[in-house]
Amino acid sequence: MYIEKILKDHPIIAAIKDVDDLEQVPKDKIDVIFILRSRLSDLNEIIEKAMDLDVLVFLHIDMVKGIGKDKEAIRYLAQEIGIDGIMTTKSYLIKAAKKENLITIQRLFMLDSESLKTGVNIVKSTNPDLIEVLPGLVVPTMVDKLKSKLDIPIIAGGLVRNREQVSEILDKDVTAISTSQTDLWENYK
Repeated sequence: MYIEKILKDHPIIAAIKDVDDLEQVPKDKIDVIFILRSRLSDLNEIIEKAMDLDVLVFLHIDMVKGIGKDKEAIRYLAQEIGIDGIMTTKSYLIKAAKKENLITIQRLFMLDSESLKTGVNIVKSTNPDLIEVLPGLVVPTMVDKLKSKLDIPIIAGGLVRNREQVSEILDKDVTAISTSQTDLWENYK
């Protein structure tokens, strides 16, 4: 898959919280960004600036204010805004995004063994391109269980704060780490 090849060279994903964060993205170190939150009125500006960085742009659709969480919203984002993919906790949005040829990331919160079981079932029903496991710090202990049940690339996201944690996570069978910690965007090794 195309995104896996990109993430192999640069496994850190810049998680953007506002348009100012885009100015800190190092062009030669980051190939994928996640826009974690936005308002519909700001979306064009954010996407344009992100695309100027020549990166793949994913939108956390659940966190966009002012846009519906339905098939029409997905179609609009794909055809009019021009995002590369979405990330969501909602399985019906994964299905809608796949119909629009967007790259899909199913977000899974791993709180206990029941959430693992539920998450696996959701992923099997939606077949996203990737999964993002939150919080990222649990990934080293969960990756073997997930990989035994799913053949989908894993992104660790949330609460990853330092280089030691990055190294520990990337030493496992994990495709990438998403983080809003700007110091990890530049020098994660």
